Amino acid sequence: MDGLIAEGAEVLASYEHPHHGRWPAVVTAKHGAGRITTVGTVPGPAFARALLSWLVPLDDDWRRIAVQPVTVLSATTRQGRRVRFVHNWSWEPTSVPAPSAVTDAVSGVALIAGDAVALGAWDVKVLVEND
Repeated sequence: MDGLIAEGAEVLASYEHPHHGRWPAVVTAKHGAGRITTVGTVPGPAFARALLSWLVPLDDDWRRIAVQPVTVLSATTRQGRRVRFVHNWSWEPTSVPAPSAVTDAVSGVALIAGDAVALGAWDVKVLVEND
């Protein structure tokens, strides 16, 4: 565990411990147009789920298609374009429907909403949302 110091950040979680309880476990602060959240512990499965649901609410259609073994992560480029990282953590090929129009950053293939994102075993697709 890290001994985080909040210094103006909002404390999201604390330790219930006589010694470690003086430090927060998770802090967050607004920074520019975004937010920086620091996790000072290795969360268990339930805590990780709760924390990630708070960080990335499930109102995102891309997160709704993420059903094991498929996961979806996202980022925003400096130009403000949304990038989706779709992973298949399985030995079996699979596919998921694209919730929005995207272009495969590697192959250049464009997909419209509803098209299948085909994933091989242990595959990843890097998809850039179309404007």
